[in-house]
Amino acid sequence: MKMKKILALVLALAMVFALVACGGGGNTPAPAESNSPAQESTAPASNSPAPSSSTAPVNPSAEVEVDTAKPYPHANADGTPDLDKIAHFDYEYDYTQNPQYKVAYVASSSYFLYQAAADAIEAWCPSFNLIWDGFYFNNDGDANSYMTVLQQVLDSGVELLILDPDNTIFPSVKQLIDQYPGVKWMPMMSQARDGSEEAGAPMGGWMTHPYAGFNMGDAGRAVVKKAWDWKEENYPDADPAKVGCIVFDFSTSPALHERTVAVQEWWAANTGASSANCWVCDTVSAGLTYEGAKSIFPGEVAKHTEIEYWCIAGIIDDWALAAADTLDEMGLTDTSVSVTFGGTGFIQQWDAGISTAARYALFTAQTLYDEPILGAVYAFKNGWCTEEEIWPNWRNPADCGKNGEYSSLLLPTEWLSEDDYIPYLKWTDMYASVSTYAYLKGYDDVNVTIDDFSSFVKEYPDYYTGTGM
Repeated sequence: MKMKKILALVLALAMVFALVACGGGGNTPAPAESNSPAQESTAPASNSPAPSSSTAPVNPSAEVEVDTAKPYPHANADGTPDLDKIAHFDYEYDYTQNPQYKVAYVASSSYFLYQAAADAIEAWCPSFNLIWDGFYFNNDGDANSYMTVLQQVLDSGVELLILDPDNTIFPSVKQLIDQYPGVKWMPMMSQARDGSEEAGAPMGGWMTHPYAGFNMGDAGRAVVKKAWDWKEENYPDADPAKVGCIVFDFSTSPALHERTVAVQEWWAANTGASSANCWVCDTVSAGLTYEGAKSIFPGEVAKHTEIEYWCIAGIIDDWALAAADTLDEMGLTDTSVSVTFGGTGFIQQWDAGISTAARYALFTAQTLYDEPILGAVYAFKNGWCTEEEIWPNWRNPADCGKNGEYSSLLLPTEWLSEDDYIPYLKWTDMYASVSTYAYLKGYDDVNVTIDDFSSFVKEYPDYYTGTGM
């Protein structure tokens, strides 16, 4: 129990609200000193482990001969650009034939997940032949402060920007950057929207820029289905009246709330006689933290004493871990499952040897998250495609800008479990030529090949316009 409390305190340092738009975020080295022009960092220390003596596994693709005649990364056989793949790194392409550009990341905070994103961008810069200018932030939550930092970065001569403002100020962000026509940019964890509330506009307004990330509804459905599948595999004959689901929510966050609604709808449609047994635990008053979830989740469980088998849709790590620890304290671990969309906290707990109902995480390594975002601004700057042209087969007709001009590239996810999480993490290290997860116990004992996983999503969702990779 002491180990759990220590781990919970460590995990609480993560600013989990950044997960509203991302599925993962790998473990990160300790934050570097910020070069923020606005103010000094007041962020807590990173929850990274001690450095490991292990080194990054070798990506065999990195040893192939560079083709100096290749016109684009992942070019088609006829030499034309493949705009669905052009933003992903290509080991055969000679990036040194293009000018070096300065790239910076500007976020509204220096907290853990933003620092992880910055570390991954910096790690990719040598591969893309880019100059890492730094990670900038304001940390006070004030929109005007963010705009001041952004203005200073723009005036410093940075040519490529990756941005994480409060998503409500994207209209002002876009208006400012438009005054610098040579600067190309991409959002990181939230879609850039115009705030429109006109009829037909999605929540938050129309998209005003392409996006690489996740579909929130798909994330919710995947999480609750995984929980139900575990129940079906381990307790197929459980009395339906004794099977229940609790899904967390933060009702003022459109992205998180979308996941919650998707969980409720899936449960109602797919669990038969248990379909009415789904309840929402809204943390809007308790906060987006482990402690906040831990303060209200026991009360929700206590309302339903008839339930013996719990399927928890944790949505983000802190909530899922809080639920798992509560169920453990109640003696319900064996008949419960808690699932998250994310996973950094789960990975740390598993590596520490702690077993609870926190069983599955739908995860994307931060390096795989950042790769096409950085590659996209690089493609824009080189004139290979415009913001309206990139990822043409990754367009969601229901949400692609007011005039249908912007795409949303979906990023690959992988299910991790306590018994099977190291292979994927070691593969992501191999793919990006980093050693992010080399601290994991058993890391050196696992063998992976570059073909074991992929940085691409192989199939388009039914609601997309694409026909296949």
